[in-house]
Amino acid sequence: MTVPCICTLPTKEDGRLPMILKTMARMKEAVGDTTALYGLICGPFTLASHLRGNDIFMDMYDDEDYVNNLLEYCTEFGKKMSEYYIEAGMDVIAVVDPLVSQVSPKHFAEFLSKPFTDLFDSIRIQGAFSSFFVCGDATKNIEEMCKTNPDSVSVDENVNIVAAKAVTDRYNITIGGNIPLTSVMLHGTQQDNMKYVVDMLDKIENKKNLIVAPGCDIPYAVPVENNIGIAQAVHETESVREMLKNYVAVQENIEIDLPDYEHLTKPFIEVFTLDSATCAACTYMMGAADVAKEHFGDAIDVVEYKFTLKENIARCVKMGVTNLPSIYINGKLRFSSIIPRREELQSAIEELLK
Repeated sequence: MTVPCICTLPTKEDGRLPMILKTMARMKEAVGDTTALYGLICGPFTLASHLRGNDIFMDMYDDEDYVNNLLEYCTEFGKKMSEYYIEAGMDVIAVVDPLVSQVSPKHFAEFLSKPFTDLFDSIRIQGAFSSFFVCGDATKNIEEMCKTNPDSVSVDENVNIVAAKAVTDRYNITIGGNIPLTSVMLHGTQQDNMKYVVDMLDKIENKKNLIVAPGCDIPYAVPVENNIGIAQAVHETESVREMLKNYVAVQENIEIDLPDYEHLTKPFIEVFTLDSATCAACTYMMGAADVAKEHFGDAIDVVEYKFTLKENIARCVKMGVTNLPSIYINGKLRFSSIIPRREELQSAIEELLK
């Protein structure tokens, strides 16, 4: 059994917290009367994963007590961070836990239900709202997330927001999302962004408990006019719909040459990510591929395709990639929105090396 270390909880003087709390207080003073301010903390499971690494997924099978002890510590850490943020004036504490999409509903109920419920209850007692942020295809866990009683759930483009809202409506929980970050916000025109919002609103019958928002952090290079267009589409939906009635998006014709998968000389691992440098779930998916590369060395090839690049968006379309992050081996989907255990990925590769 792995024995957890004795860890301390953060103080207001630790690391960058003095700067962060000061900035929050200044924001509250400047715009707090008219703008709801979100304070984002790392959720218990993703924080546990940062501390333990990919091995935490095996621990959930092999060392349940260790996982529960680690999650208990990470939950207390989250409560302390929430306390500081609320004192600094944050109205909503966003518990950002992208790796929730990487576990089964069974494991969520077994390991994550209590930590998240405790954290959201703590935030509510302190007088703030809570939001459960998740990345990737978290469709299977939306109901389990709702059972932890957050005030809202926020999803990205991997989740069908119409279907997800039908679940959150049953629990009277607000849902936010899920404008695509790159294909629409970063690389699309202002009209593309406006049309996406209008089309999404047209698909959602019950507009109550809905926040129209990006699926995750907005890329730095998103044109300002795209954000303006989104806001206009929300506030002036009918006039924008009329404005765009004859609009047809211009599709860039980017030619993509796919490898000759049938005649590869060695296994080819393709990892499709939003961006492994900024997306936690993508980081761990790419990490799994990197571990395999370390194990097999030159016997395999590994490449990452980041969805932030236009040519990689075109590659995803041509290959039929629907969810990020995903791992394809020799052109075939093997792992979609689920980080494989080391043994699983190695076994899949060894099948091709025989």
